Amino acid sequence: MHARDEARTQDAVPRRAPLSGPAADTARQPAAQPAHELLSLQSTAGNANVARMLGQEGRPGPAVQRAPVVQRSKLSSGNIAFTNVSLKFPESQGKATRVLELLSANTAITSFLNGRTCRITLEKRTTQTPADVVDKGADGVFVTMAAYYLENYDIGYIMGMLCHEFGIHPMAAAAPNMRDEEEAFRGVPFPVPGLEDKPHPDGFASMNTDAAKQADHVLGVIPRSPRYTVYRNVTLEMADLLLRDARNHEEGAREQDVTDLIDCFLMDVASIAATNDNRMRGMPVLRNSEGPSIRQDIAAVYNAYKARLADDLSEERQPIKPLFPPEKTPEAVKADFNTLLGRITKGAFRAWSIDNSN
Repeated sequence: MHARDEARTQDAVPRRAPLSGPAADTARQPAAQPAHELLSLQSTAGNANVARMLGQEGRPGPAVQRAPVVQRSKLSSGNIAFTNVSLKFPESQGKATRVLELLSANTAITSFLNGRTCRITLEKRTTQTPADVVDKGADGVFVTMAAYYLENYDIGYIMGMLCHEFGIHPMAAAAPNMRDEEEAFRGVPFPVPGLEDKPHPDGFASMNTDAAKQADHVLGVIPRSPRYTVYRNVTLEMADLLLRDARNHEEGAREQDVTDLIDCFLMDVASIAATNDNRMRGMPVLRNSEGPSIRQDIAAVYNAYKARLADDLSEERQPIKPLFPPEKTPEAVKADFNTLLGRITKGAFRAWSIDNSN
């Protein structure tokens, strides 16, 4: 995919939308320094198998404890709102505020919403995906987000996770002619970037929708596929917005947010492509003998996608390139997995960002 194929943003990036809600103007506290976590494994993070593996390692296996679904608005930006985020703590309010501002400013997401409401409800969940985005047509779009994700991750990773959930799933599904255009990519083995020279029984390392846990995940990471293009473009526009905020010295905004977002995207596509969406194979847990080789593959694929993404950047997006994350090593992939497992465990015990009071 070349620069001319990108969906381009407006010449002037939209200004932040005004927020409404109690104490909406409370000062946000800067996010903590990130540690390059594997937030890009968002669809794996909530997998029940992760909970079982945590139990095998002698750590408490997280239990599903759902927060009641609440459909009132506590904090909103235009037609996008959090329904039950706690406003008692500056950190949760500050992160929720930035999430709303960034979603409201992303033209790809607002075009998808097309004036419909979008309600985000936090839930205490650790054995499911960190977020679900459900398109209910005229009734609006409903997002259920794991509270631990908002509480423990910096804004670049949070927005990267949401770009996955919006871009690979409902936004791609709603794109005109998506079903017809994707037919040529279904059931076909595609070479995995970065593993072209790796010996393989089938002749080459491949990803294929037929053997994937979720076909749309593989369709969303095949270079030049229509679903990958939707996912990539919504992520790059989010990078534009994060960079804008950092350059404008917005409260809590840093150039590191752009790095985190790109790291999230690259780890997501690399881990899906390297494992054909069976990302548990890379987990550093007991009795996973193939883990080291899988993590080596993920690192190689990450670096190949990184080079491809940098080459495809349009001229106006060149300021993003110096903020790309460093080359990924197998050791860094392992560290990312361990951080992810730790955050999932932590999320089982408390969900302080939720307020379901009247």
